[in-house]
Amino acid sequence: MKLNKLERYIVRHPARLWLQKQLEQPLLLGLFNHNLPSVEHALEIGCGFGQGISLIREGFGAGTVTAVDLDDEMLKYCGARYQQKSWLSLFQADATRLPFAANSFELVCDFAVFHHVPDWQAAVAEVFRVLRPGGAFVIEELYRAAICNPLSRRLFEHPQQNRFNHAELHDCLRANGFDITNSRHLWGLAGVTLAIKPSGICQRDYSAGVSAGV
Repeated sequence: MKLNKLERYIVRHPARLWLQKQLEQPLLLGLFNHNLPSVEHALEIGCGFGQGISLIREGFGAGTVTAVDLDDEMLKYCGARYQQKSWLSLFQADATRLPFAANSFELVCDFAVFHHVPDWQAAVAEVFRVLRPGGAFVIEELYRAAICNPLSRRLFEHPQQNRFNHAELHDCLRANGFDITNSRHLWGLAGVTLAIKPSGICQRDYSAGVSAGV
């Protein structure tokens, strides 16, 4: 699902970028208790205007970053922002049908994207598939109470059915095989979670049809 005009404005506003840099980035990095894993290949689902790409590359120290989005405008913006960066690959893709082989990434990040995905449970299963054993899934999400209320419905365009809260997200993660190692939430409105794909779990490695890169 794509962002409406107001949400595009908000996510690009300097105040939003400041909050991401000064507050959200330390919170997400802190999920690892200052013991960041070595990350060679990382994936961001829903790259938006590219701030998450910077966090993954500079904060998590990823060797390469792959980013996907449904919105070609977002992909074009990121392509221009990070032009000629050999460590970045951009693809147009659906979070529920990721065009990557199983066990491809050591890190996958969802920075407030799954609340836009109607079948978010399928997206969780896809993340588990493409993560390598021992890989980390870093999640920052808005929950049902934040998006299924009269004000949010008036201002934004979010799916209103099949939404989730902190506990329901964790239940889905565990049902797909993840171990949850750290999490925090704010009054049931939003939360951050670190989920790990256990070592020793290795799915059949196959190649999906890859969308055209940007």
